[in-house]
Order: sequence, then structure tokens, then C-alpha cells
Amino acid sequence: MKIRNMVRKYAAPVVVTSGVLVSGVASAAGGALDSALVTEVKTSVLADAATASGAGFAIMAVVLSLSIGFGLLQTFVRKGAQG
Repeated sequence: MKIRNMVRKYAAPVVVTSGVLVSGVASAAGGALDSALVTEVKTSVLADAATASGAGFAIMAVVLSLSIGFGLLQTFVRKGAQG
């Protein structure tokens, strides 16, 4: 699966889940937002996004290096087969 498709597939649920969490916090507080709780949720969501972003870049780097490595190996084998 391409990275672009993964972002499309998983970005919307993350945004919706974040919205549900914030609205749940708002309704639990009786309509008044507790700024400390909102800041805590925001910090938690941003930390999770940073972790996911870092993992995504790590996976992308591995996939890219494997792609380049197999391309070089294929060229090497092809040239060896031709003599």
C-alpha cells in the first residue's frame, strides 16, 4: 500500500476520534471546557501524531532502501547473466 493511500485511509479516523474525544470532554464538563484538560488532551494527541509520523518515516526509509537495493541486485544479476 502506498504511503499516500495509507494517509488517506488513516487520517480521517484519527481526526474523527480526536473530535469525539474533545466533544466528550466538553459534554462531561457540562458545556464548560476545563483548559487544563483540553491542554492535556491536545498534548497527548500531538505526541501520538509525532510518534506515528516518526514511525511512518522510518518505514518509508526501510521500504525505499529495500527498493533501491533490490533494483541494484537485479541489475547486477542481469549483467552477470549476459556475461
